[in-house]
Amino acid sequence: MTQSTIMADDCPVSPDIRYLKTETSFIKRDLADYERIRRKDGSIITRRWIEERLYNEAAALRLVAEKTTIPVPKVIGVGKDDNGLAYLETELLPGIDLERIAHQCRMQEGELHVEEGPCEQCGSIAKKKTERFIVEEVLPQLEKLRHTTTGLDGFVLPPPWILEYDERTHWEPKSTDSASYVFCHGDLAAHNIMIDPNGLDVVGIIDWEHAGYFPPEFQVWFVDRQRYWDYFRDTERIKGFIGRIDV
Repeated sequence: MTQSTIMADDCPVSPDIRYLKTETSFIKRDLADYERIRRKDGSIITRRWIEERLYNEAAALRLVAEKTTIPVPKVIGVGKDDNGLAYLETELLPGIDLERIAHQCRMQEGELHVEEGPCEQCGSIAKKKTERFIVEEVLPQLEKLRHTTTGLDGFVLPPPWILEYDERTHWEPKSTDSASYVFCHGDLAAHNIMIDPNGLDVVGIIDWEHAGYFPPEFQVWFVDRQRYWDYFRDTERIKGFIGRIDV
């Protein structure tokens, strides 16, 4: 990947990573020093394990593409760019994420549910189709992928609601005698599910940074943002999750 290939018109900078697009690909990369955002006290906002996350996502995407029929973006490249910054480049999937699909009506002219503004009907249709797809296609296939050790290829990145609670700098892989850990997306929520705005069907699942083998109860998913955030607030549930993967 070279900087000359990047079209960054509509790609914002997050506090810890930059998102970029070309005509055919989507790129995540680490921030250069001059791009980093500082807090009011002058300290830099950083996210842990940027390079490891990107390699983990690449490995997860390749595994899912090889072992299942779950639609995921193809890995184009992963590594460090010409400036020494870690990056992951994947195929650019069409569609709009489920969280934004209801921002307007997606029906054809003359069949609109609403003329302008948010469309609850489109949102409801997309959510129902997504729920069916996740329950009937995604979860059964991921449940068949099993391993004796947590994480993926020696790297363990628990779901984000655990990382918000437990700030340790390293998670040791945990092993069992049997293949009791199932492959989990780790952040399977509406903002990571891509929807075709025409038919309102799922076209792909993105953002597999947190993927890996974990206890079956880690295999959770959210089409509702409120339920997603409830996981971050439920400290007793989080403690139980941590207890299942602590070495």
